[in-house]
Amino acid sequence: MLVLHRTVVAAAPASCANLGPGFDVFGIALCEPEDRIELEVEDSSTFSLDFEVEGNVPREQEKNAAAFVISCIARKYRIRKRIKARLRKGVPVGVGLGSSAASSVVSAFAMNKVFKLGMDVMQILAFSSEGEKLCSGAAHLDNITASLLGGFTISPSRFTPPVSIKPPDSLALCVVTPQVDTPERKTEYARSLLPEKVGLPDVVSNIRNASLVVAGMALSDIDMLGMGMEDYIVERSRLKMNPHYPSVKLEAKKAGASGVCISGAGPSILAVVDSSKRKPRSVLDSMLRSYRKSGIKAEGFVTKPGKGARIVG
Repeated sequence: MLVLHRTVVAAAPASCANLGPGFDVFGIALCEPEDRIELEVEDSSTFSLDFEVEGNVPREQEKNAAAFVISCIARKYRIRKRIKARLRKGVPVGVGLGSSAASSVVSAFAMNKVFKLGMDVMQILAFSSEGEKLCSGAAHLDNITASLLGGFTISPSRFTPPVSIKPPDSLALCVVTPQVDTPERKTEYARSLLPEKVGLPDVVSNIRNASLVVAGMALSDIDMLGMGMEDYIVERSRLKMNPHYPSVKLEAKKAGASGVCISGAGPSILAVVDSSKRKPRSVLDSMLRSYRKSGIKAEGFVTKPGKGARIVG
């Protein structure tokens, strides 16, 4: 008879990646929505995974980021237990809010806690990146770093650890998602649109703007942060996926947004607002109106920067 060993419940938030010029490097965690996973571990002589999921994602373990990460960790650490996993998808899929990242991170984080594996941040990111690679074709770290650490993050390279900066207290985030058709394996397709060569002036502009984003976060200067959220490389190459983005961006800035960007590969759009000076709801409404004028349904919400992965039960 199997005997209950231990149970843990973890959560990891949605995230917005790039923030304009910070392709594959910058990310920011959202206060909501989030993914949650419950792991129950039972005694067994072999490893097995009973996997359940609430949400519109694949149930097959070999196609689901959360299940895939759990299995990767179990193989690496030679875990011989029966694991019952229940994933509750709160982060919408395929809209540019780091859905696969949240699932990957919450699973790795929960496994680390329930089995007391002692993994450090870099190890958790490495396992989480396998889930990202499964879903998007590339093991990029921007969303998973934000989802794991919270706040504004700068993703690690092979030689540098990740950085997390606490965003300004008055920073409000307006997120709008249009109801538009997106390609299958959207992120992989979006990456295929990127140019192989980039002109030096555009590179210089992006370096300058990325520096402003970091400085604005560190100095709690939201207008400086927003000024830096101008991208001359990635967003330009993806405009055919987001043809209404320029007009939505213009209306958001007219309403008081400090900066606007496509969230990851889109189609969601992120606007940052200094809530001590301007009304985030007015910015959100202006973005929704812009889509309505184009005959496109859209939904959105106002939130704040969020915490990273954590144990909630």
